[in-house]
Amino acid sequence: MLRKINITNAGILLLIQANLFLFCHKPTEPVRLWMTPVPEVAKTAAVYGEIQNPYPVDVEINAVVSNGYQTVDFHETVLEETSGIVRMRKMDYPIKLKRNDTILLTRSGKHLMLYDKLKYSGDLELNFEFSNGEKRTVIVEERSL
Repeated sequence: MLRKINITNAGILLLIQANLFLFCHKPTEPVRLWMTPVPEVAKTAAVYGEIQNPYPVDVEINAVVSNGYQTVDFHETVLEETSGIVRMRKMDYPIKLKRNDTILLTRSGKHLMLYDKLKYSGDLELNFEFSNGEKRTVIVEERSL
């Protein structure tokens, strides 16, 4: 009798673990982006987050297109050693993304700059075009600081 109870308990525990894994496991998204709320009159915005290479090989980001802004550029904040001044520098496409690599988009480092706001409703979407022909659409979250 004791043996049957142990096997039954083990079976129930296994079913619970399988259900927890299937229903609570959320796969990691390769691109997670956020921005602060933008005033209506602002024509530019910055986007932060991270971009992981979702492919098993090196790829390049050839372009990023938005439904809410005319232009999307990668920028990098750099300290000029000679003057000691921090400046934003535009990075030209294609943006290299090595296998298993992640680009961190931060307020004081690399980030996306959005220019020339368009009239749009709903969520802000960014469409990433990769060198292997694949495209990924990402919805940008709004977060307060």
